[in-house]
Amino acid sequence: MVAELVLVRSMRRLVLLLLIVVASPLLSDIVRGYFASGKMDNKQVEFKASAGDILRTPVWKSDADFPPLSARKAQDIARRKMQELLGSGKEPWRLEETSIIDLGDGAHFAYVIQFVEQPSTGCISCDFVRVLVLMDGSIPSPTIKPF
Repeated sequence: MVAELVLVRSMRRLVLLLLIVVASPLLSDIVRGYFASGKMDNKQVEFKASAGDILRTPVWKSDADFPPLSARKAQDIARRKMQELLGSGKEPWRLEETSIIDLGDGAHFAYVIQFVEQPSTGCISCDFVRVLVLMDGSIPSPTIKPF
């Protein structure tokens, strides 16, 4: 009887271990999170979403034609964040690109909206910032550090 009990417990542990090993690769894409970055005024600007941030956002169902947040709304949110980063009195940057990215599980998506500086004299390597807008309309707090 005791031997059977030990065997059952061992089998349960083995099954649990196998489930963890099999599920880990499936969850690993989401666990890493996602970031978008750029450079502005000799500083690196990075918007980083954790796995928890991502999992709290609405799912874009595969049978839905449109994402939970429209591209226009995401662009407006990103424009306000860019103006906040630039500060008052500075010219707005040009919106260059809007992309929808899969955050790793085929269900959670986000926008990456890129802005570029509009210098009056032109430049070879203009500053740019990629703003990460999650499908709930939130933007992770940016980390800004010297280049």
